Amino acid sequence: MKELLRRYRNPCLVILMIALPLYLLGANKGSREHPNLVDRSHQRVIGYLQSQSDGLFGRLGGFWDDYIDLVDVKSENDRLRDENARLREVNTRLQGILQENARLAKMAGFRSSRPALELVPARVIAADVSPFFRVMRLRLDVGAGEVTPGMPVVCPEGIVGQIESVNDGYCDVMLAIDPRSKIDILTQNNRARGILSGLSNESDYLAKIGFLLRRDEVEVGDVVVTSGRGHRFPKELLVGRVLEIEKQEFGLYQTAIVEPAVDFSRLEEVFIIRNVSALDPSPAPK
Repeated sequence: MKELLRRYRNPCLVILMIALPLYLLGANKGSREHPNLVDRSHQRVIGYLQSQSDGLFGRLGGFWDDYIDLVDVKSENDRLRDENARLREVNTRLQGILQENARLAKMAGFRSSRPALELVPARVIAADVSPFFRVMRLRLDVGAGEVTPGMPVVCPEGIVGQIESVNDGYCDVMLAIDPRSKIDILTQNNRARGILSGLSNESDYLAKIGFLLRRDEVEVGDVVVTSGRGHRFPKELLVGRVLEIEKQEFGLYQTAIVEPAVDFSRLEEVFIIRNVSALDPSPAPK
């Protein structure tokens, strides 16, 4: 609007400076009954200037009305923008609440499906990661729950690992895909037995099954579960799926590469099992 007024300011002043004297002059001579040529010329010029000035002022009035309307529209847009931002924030909070409720519902469902297990809930509060952002170790806040090293850590999706150390209500977890981890497992279909341990890859979460007899028929896609032996994990907890089979030309054993069922990078809540030894009286492997 300022640019528009600046553009038309000089023409408007010129028109006013010409129109006003001519208008007054014409008004003074208007009493004559027979106007001469000069009077008629004055009247024509004044009439033309008056019509042009009326049009100009009309356009200026229209521009002013449009400007007022634009100001109102901008104010409304600002209000709607603020309201939209507030609603987005509310929606984000609601989505977080819904996701948390879904996770807690899965935790409650897992707990009710395993009534014999003494489960201590824990929150994941920190994680050590590799240069490839692969979670190497979790730190849990167990509150007042009594836990000791060696206790298994699980979630509704499957096994997570075992307690490695405990200190002042916090504990570190050695993940199931750690190369130091040794978990007795079975393939769910044909009950082929082996020992699961993590690979040393820093860019993925894969594990391997060792000591898997060559004669056992293991296929890609087979479900892998805990065997319940060795006082480490309850029986039939989900471990993952066979991703690849590696058979050597000679030897007694074959190796299976396993993709874990748990996404370790997304863990927020887990359970610690405190009574595995009471449920599983089988001797630990020698």
